[in-house]
Amino acid sequence: MSTRDSLTKEAVSLYLSSDYIVDILYFRLRIKVGKIKNFITKQKLISQFQQKDKYNYLLLLSAPFLLSIYRYFVEAQNFQDYFPNLRSNSNGEVYAYLLEYLSFAILFFVIPLIIAIKNNKAKQLLRLFNLESIKTNILWIAGSILFIVIPVAFIVSHNSAVILEYPLPQSLNQNQQLLPVYFFSLLFFYYLPWEFFFRGFLLFGLKDRYGATEAILIQTISSCLVHINKPAGETLGAIPFGILFGIIALKTKSLWPVIILHAALGIFTDLFIIY
Repeated sequence: MSTRDSLTKEAVSLYLSSDYIVDILYFRLRIKVGKIKNFITKQKLISQFQQKDKYNYLLLLSAPFLLSIYRYFVEAQNFQDYFPNLRSNSNGEVYAYLLEYLSFAILFFVIPLIIAIKNNKAKQLLRLFNLESIKTNILWIAGSILFIVIPVAFIVSHNSAVILEYPLPQSLNQNQQLLPVYFFSLLFFYYLPWEFFFRGFLLFGLKDRYGATEAILIQTISSCLVHINKPAGETLGAIPFGILFGIIALKTKSLWPVIILHAALGIFTDLFIIY
């Protein structure tokens, strides 16, 4: 091979290799620019999250977090483990449920209210307890209890799965000494916080950001999950009732109608089973 041909090949090889190197450098540069853009985008998203959606994300995260705490640490059976003497006390089962309801009120009323106060949302929530709404809606509430709630409670109280489940303290079937105290706690430390959290804190907190329909569905999903391990009919029924109660709360701008209806259903079911 001539010297000229050899030099030509070396020149071509050098040209190709240099072009290859340039391509590599260009490709790497594009990757770095892409990473920088992604970083900037993430920073903007983080900034938007901090400024705009912090309260909404607190609402969404509060449901699984608080429900997990409730389910694993403060149910009646947990208190019977924490305080073994409750198992040997004739009213110990009732006391365990009273402790559960008190804990429920702290988790689903006190803590959400503190979150709302910290985010300047408390006034909106507390307006939902306006007693005027009871006077305004008393006729249809009373009619609903008389013609819907009581018949439904009577029918479900004859279901074998419901009889095995309720009243939650089974000792109330034999000893009704603490029944008034139990129902008082059930109303104010369970049903009231329940409706405050799902149909107040979640529903009214999320509707402006995601829309009324979406907010109703979100709180329905969360409230339905609490019924897992309950009788199948109760768990499935929690879906339409969750939607209905969400609509009622939004229409009336009050929690009292849904508190009264929900509590009436639970209390009348217990009464029909006990007596």
